Amino acid sequence: MAGASETDADTVLDQLALRHSELLVLLDESVAMNSVARRIRELGAFDMSLVGRVEAGNRMVHRSWQGTTSTALHRLVVPEGLGLGGKSIAQRRPVWVRDYRSSDAITHEFDELVAQEGLRAMLAVPMIYDREVLGAVYVGIRSQASFGDQVIAQLEEAAAAASVSLISSHRAKMQTGVALDADRRRMAAELHDSVSPVLFRIGAELRSLRSMQDLDRIRGRIDEVERQVESVTAMLRSSLAQLNEQPPERQLAVAIQEDCEAFEERTGIPARFVALAEIPELAPGRVEALTSVVREALVNVEKHAHASTVVVSVVVADGQLTVAVADDGHGWTNGDAVKAGHLGLPLSVRRMERVGGGVSIIGNEDGGTTVRAWVPCLVEGADDE
Repeated sequence: MAGASETDADTVLDQLALRHSELLVLLDESVAMNSVARRIRELGAFDMSLVGRVEAGNRMVHRSWQGTTSTALHRLVVPEGLGLGGKSIAQRRPVWVRDYRSSDAITHEFDELVAQEGLRAMLAVPMIYDREVLGAVYVGIRSQASFGDQVIAQLEEAAAAASVSLISSHRAKMQTGVALDADRRRMAAELHDSVSPVLFRIGAELRSLRSMQDLDRIRGRIDEVERQVESVTAMLRSSLAQLNEQPPERQLAVAIQEDCEAFEERTGIPARFVALAEIPELAPGRVEALTSVVREALVNVEKHAHASTVVVSVVVADGQLTVAVADDGHGWTNGDAVKAGHLGLPLSVRRMERVGGGVSIIGNEDGGTTVRAWVPCLVEGADDE
């Protein structure tokens, strides 16, 4: 039965793969640009591809790449007008060279770095959305070559699609931020309306005590102030409890989000959580087992993967919930997980099996690793102890 369940899970995941990747592109800039780098490299079987994004000070930073053999061009800062990409974003048009190092059409601040990659022919096309330059996409070949009109047109189409992806992911992030801000304002208003009047009354009572001489009356007022203080304390405790309370269906999402934030703060590597479906209520044992896999997968990415991006996603289909931790690092597999120093995930695998689920570790076609953990959605508390 366990083998059949795993096969069914793989089938469901294969069916959802395309939708999954498209949604990730819309929701996360890093994933979007990694996807763009992979696709443009495949357009003409180019040796290398890069995607740069314009950031502070109109400087473009290379954030995604495929096919590089060194880190020379990784995260390179390119001022507007300099080199091939800088010229393309300054002039808002495609720019290409047959031989980068000997070309007199570009400046040569980056010759040494390009030489480390062994690149000769290169083409850069700006990403433009609503007249705003967002960055540029590049392709490179490690020999002298020319780029025809058809190749340039294909790359322009890819750059236009990449621009839409960037804007979409930015808007999704903004909408999430607006929703969170609205939630904070609502909670602040509720606290203000409930606590502020009581605090005002306490202040007024304390001020009135200054003018009193009758000790009995003072004691009575102090008793009243004490009751009001207890009332405010109870309100604050209730509000804080509500802020900290997690409905059962949100426990998994909150735990994963916190783990992603801790990972990103600890490593500096972007880690995004994307829920591609409404997460149902799960038995506590299943939540703990899934979060255990996520944490162990993130630890392995930190220690071994040399990744530049991690995405944790959740999908629900056919009564099964699956969490996937995908990175773009060096890649490793199930066999690697049982080697010395990789004890965490095997332990998590056994824990998942005890709650009726499973784990798989696969290498991604474009590099990196995806760790998947799945459980039935139905709450079965007796099986989760």
